[in-house]
Amino acid sequence: MYQPLQLKAVAQHIREELARPDADPWLWIRQFLDDFYHAAPETRAAMIAERPELTGDCRFDAYLAALAEYLAVHYALPVPAWVEEPERFLEQWWFPTQFRSLHAIALVQSPASFRRRGIFVDQTEFQRC
Repeated sequence: MYQPLQLKAVAQHIREELARPDADPWLWIRQFLDDFYHAAPETRAAMIAERPELTGDCRFDAYLAALAEYLAVHYALPVPAWVEEPERFLEQWWFPTQFRSLHAIALVQSPASFRRRGIFVDQTEFQRC
């Protein structure tokens, strides 16, 4: 039986992806979101609860914490304590897009859990088909 992807596993996959020259860590984040949106409500809290190990890239460590906090708030789940760890916050702002033209809209639309970590995304970040 298929088990939904947990953030802890996402971090491990991202760490492995980042070691490859053709890496695309976003595939794992998108897969996690697909699983989360299709999971039973009673399963969702477990998907974000367990502390992921660090990925080796502080941007993704902060991103995973922001994502867990965002999903917890929007789905009325307990916010995991690990999201407040100091290494889950960036010192330098990050716009995870290759298009500078989207930076202004990301500043406005980025959810609080991302903004407070210095990550700026637009409203399409969490949309999945």
